Amino acid sequence: MYLSGLIKKEFGRIKSDKRTLVLIFVIPIILIIIFGLTTGGGPTKYFNAAIITRDKESCDCYNSTNGYDDIFIEVVEDDCEAWGLFEDFESEDEDDYDKMYDKCVELMREELIDVFLILPDDFSETIINDTDTTIIYYVDGSDMDAVKAVEVALQEPIGKFRLEIDKTVNFTTMSPYLEYEVPFWENQVLNYAFALIASMLILGLLMNLTALSIVSEGPLPRMLITPTAKNEIIVSKLIANAIIMIFQVTEIFVMCAIFGLFSLGSLIDLYLVLLLTGFCGICMGLFISAISKTEQVANQLYMMFFIVVIMFSGTFIRLETLPLAMQAIILSLPLSHAVPLIVNITLKGLSIDWSHFLSLGLISLTFAALAYIAFRFKKMEV
Repeated sequence: MYLSGLIKKEFGRIKSDKRTLVLIFVIPIILIIIFGLTTGGGPTKYFNAAIITRDKESCDCYNSTNGYDDIFIEVVEDDCEAWGLFEDFESEDEDDYDKMYDKCVELMREELIDVFLILPDDFSETIINDTDTTIIYYVDGSDMDAVKAVEVALQEPIGKFRLEIDKTVNFTTMSPYLEYEVPFWENQVLNYAFALIASMLILGLLMNLTALSIVSEGPLPRMLITPTAKNEIIVSKLIANAIIMIFQVTEIFVMCAIFGLFSLGSLIDLYLVLLLTGFCGICMGLFISAISKTEQVANQLYMMFFIVVIMFSGTFIRLETLPLAMQAIILSLPLSHAVPLIVNITLKGLSIDWSHFLSLGLISLTFAALAYIAFRFKKMEV
């Protein structure tokens, strides 16, 4: 059987699988519309805070009535862009403090505040004496974004407070600037999520498209006793599904552009990376189909592979914090290369990182070769 005939046959199989076609072409449109119509989503963290001041309590040092704690509270409430004051509490003794502390913990548990600050009993005194002043903060440890951002965010109220009380000796005001930031007039939700969402959609849906490509074909065993070579069957499936992949990637690319895709780098480079990611999904799906005996097994393996690829994409777990053996496993999976490639092009304006690009290509060819080997030794009943 000629290669063109095998390609037509594969197109016929794809056309008959209406469910998968809907997944490939409709689901991306729905998700892109949802992300495209969602506002917000920038990298700046906003903190709703409560403040407990113990400055009115007696302390071991000389007690001052300057009210620097009130000034600090006013700064947080009125002058800060990254902070909002939910409530402030004034403690007069240890019992008061314990009750207010429990109240703030409850507010955090109910997600009414993100953090609460405690001004110690010697707050004003240390400022007057020009000694070290301590501000204690409690932050929700389940919110990793808040944990990472709170120390930097605290520089704003501290800096403005020092300017307010004219304590600026040896003080430098920091104005952070985000070098690789999506402009506020662009769709920030879509653009910050684009690298993971686009690569995940393309890879996952094309894996699903080809996961049943071999195992679901009824006439395949009979076809194998004809002069048709197994490598021709694999190549025909790669070509047919690659054509479908080009249409899907183009659809995602155009839909994202309609809803405000922001890219500092070359759109051609971005398109090539998306195509290679899709080709990797095809090769992985063919490998799954080649090693599966039934459609049920193929679906189960697809889900397992997809979950592993997502979990170990390097997005949720920092690669450098893992042991070398685990890093090697993650680097053998496609999203650990596809996501950095897309981020570098869209947000940083860089050209293609050839180490990631070639690694992604090598992963694709490896799965294609494994699919051919598994298919070559696969036993089928006529």
